[in-house]
Amino acid sequence: MKPDAEPSADPLAVLSRMHTQLRILVSALTVAPDTPQVAAMLAGLADTTAAATELLSAAEPGTLAALRRAFGHAQARRHNETASELAAAHGRLALLLHRDRPRRIAAAEEPTLRWRLEP
Repeated sequence: MKPDAEPSADPLAVLSRMHTQLRILVSALTVAPDTPQVAAMLAGLADTTAAATELLSAAEPGTLAALRRAFGHAQARRHNETASELAAAHGRLALLLHRDRPRRIAAAEEPTLRWRLEP
């Protein structure tokens, strides 16, 4: 990336922004689907999707397909289906973003910390 380039031109920044938008939007759709805020969030996600279309079509076409289905459901005001497709896109995008950062091998051997209240 060039130093004078806009930060949104960074593919990872665009995908990270989309990941955050999806996480927040799924929750908002569940709580208050018919609000102007959700409509604004969907419009913002549509803009981010447009910016990432080429990248997603090459790297993760399933995510792009889920987003397109979600926008179709949103236009038809099928909120549950919209939230389901956005959650699916969020999961697929999370796998794409974390593909190069697998868990540490030693983490499998570490004990799980358990919290308990002492009597």
